Amino acid sequence: MSIKIAGVDLFSQGLDNEYRISILERILDKIVSNNPSIKISKEEIEEIKKETLIFLQKKYPEAGITSGVK
Repeated sequence: MSIKIAGVDLFSQGLDNEYRISILERILDKIVSNNPSIKISKEEIEEIKKETLIFLQKKYPEAGITSGVK
């Protein structure tokens, strides 16, 4: 059973989002692995994660989003 809010099926939307993100991750992995001039450090990845977390916390202040978001 899915939950709908304002006509949006949350399960279907979440599944669609996960599918699209997975595609983007795989494309990005291929681009980075095939282009050695592109360098991204673990520190840069962590900074991106922190910035994204802050963005989501500001966008959805009542959602209680914490650092546990993956």
